[in-house]
Amino acid sequence: MIELEQQGSVFVATLGRGENVIDPAFVEQFTAILAAVEVSPGPRALVTTGADRFYSNGLSLAYVETLGADDLDAFLSIVDRMLARLLAAPFITVAAINGHSIAAGALLALSHDYRVMRADRGFFSLPSVDVGIPFTRGMTSLIARKVPAPWADDLAVSGDRLGGREACDLHVVHRAVPDEAVVPLAIELAERHASKDPATLGTVKRRLYHDVLGAMQP
Repeated sequence: MIELEQQGSVFVATLGRGENVIDPAFVEQFTAILAAVEVSPGPRALVTTGADRFYSNGLSLAYVETLGADDLDAFLSIVDRMLARLLAAPFITVAAINGHSIAAGALLALSHDYRVMRADRGFFSLPSVDVGIPFTRGMTSLIARKVPAPWADDLAVSGDRLGGREACDLHVVHRAVPDEAVVPLAIELAERHASKDPATLGTVKRRLYHDVLGAMQP
C-alpha cells in the first residue's frame, strides 16, 4: 500500500515496506497519486521512497508468471503508461532510493527528474536479460535517454548491479549519500523546485522526452 503525506509543498510517497513490486494494484495506486499531486493547488513536488531494504524490486514475478504472452504485453503497456505519466509530470519528481532498485523498479527511478541514492547499501540494476522479460521499446528508449553512454548499453545487456557511489560516479543517479540523508536531501531538492510553473514545466518535459513518450504511448 502506497502511503502519501505532505510536507510543505512536497508530497512524499512511501511505496511500501516490503519489496514494493509492481503489479496492477501498484500501478493503480501510483497513477492515482500522480493525479492527486497534479491537481493540488499551489507549489508542489513529489518525492518517492521505500523502506528498509527496497525502493522497488521491479515487476511482481508472481503476477507475471500467471500471464500469457498477450496479457503480459498488455500489462507492460500499462506499466509504460505509468512511467510516461511520471516522466512528463508537470511538477518536479525526486526518487529517494533507500535500497534495492531493480528492473522495473530501476525504470521507475529513472522516470523521475532527480535521483538520490543511499551510498552504502542497495543496488541499481536492469536485469531484463536475466529475468527473461525483454524491455519494451519505451523502456529501452527511457534507459538510453536517462543513462549516459556507454553505460546504458552495458547495464542493459549485462544486468550488472551498481552500488550508490558507482551509480553516482556514472551519472545514473544525481547524489549518493548516507541512509539518513536520502529522504531529507530528496525533499530539499524537491522543495527548491516546487514553484515551477506546471504548464511550462509539463511542456518542457513533453518536448524534452518526446521520443521516449512516443515509444511508451504509441
